[in-house]
Amino acid sequence: MAACILASSSCATAETIGPSDLQLQPPDELDFGTVSDVRDGDSIDVDVGGEIIAVRMIGVNANEEGECYSEEPHHYLIDRLIDTRVGVEIVATDQFERALANIWIEEELVNFTLVASGLAIAQTPGPENPNGAALVAAEQEAHESGLGLWSETACGPGGPRPDVGFDFEGSVIDPQGADGDRLDDEYIVVVNNELEMVDITGWTLRDESSRNRMTFPEGTTLAPGERIEVRSGCASRFSWCTGSPIWNNDGDMALLLDESGNVVARARY
Repeated sequence: MAACILASSSCATAETIGPSDLQLQPPDELDFGTVSDVRDGDSIDVDVGGEIIAVRMIGVNANEEGECYSEEPHHYLIDRLIDTRVGVEIVATDQFERALANIWIEEELVNFTLVASGLAIAQTPGPENPNGAALVAAEQEAHESGLGLWSETACGPGGPRPDVGFDFEGSVIDPQGADGDRLDDEYIVVVNNELEMVDITGWTLRDESSRNRMTFPEGTTLAPGERIEVRSGCASRFSWCTGSPIWNNDGDMALLLDESGNVVARARY
């Protein structure tokens, strides 16, 4: 499993990044249409021959409405895509009957541009997405460069990030037995690597999905070197207590956000 990767500083706009360094090519056959609506930072409607196709852009996940850094990808897609002719590469359908698709403007993969610009995170690649690995690599580069949501001031005043992160080697992502029966045995370890106490009251732990968020309660402090186990069940003070597993056995990402929403730590496994 991967060790924690700490966030870095600096930032850039979406217009400064493109997929030119990677040989991403659209497939020979695409459904072409015009974007009629942008619902949020990763969902659009495309008019294909008079039929409106609801599209969830595959492999990317923008922050949800109401969260910090949700308006930036939404506005970017409005400016970039509304009334624009695009190629739609449908690869699957989600539980809401939306098309999971790559969106192409000539040879530009818009999904990639979102991630490479720091406007969205990548999702752990599944076998259905031919560009999944490229998206994860683009996220890593955006993170290292502090672009978009990876900037230390993306969500307001920041400053040097405390060295608080994750220990996946000490975590249990996939306990033995049926996942739903072992929620208290599934946990992720958060550790303070600083030489002084860090107050993480109001900080948020989340995964790469749009669903799972947990906020640390008032008075949560970590002494130097202190480690806490955040369990998926309800057995401790630091628990998700949602009734279902949090961490995907086949890969996921953990993010630790400060009280403003700035990314303090990021790690994939």
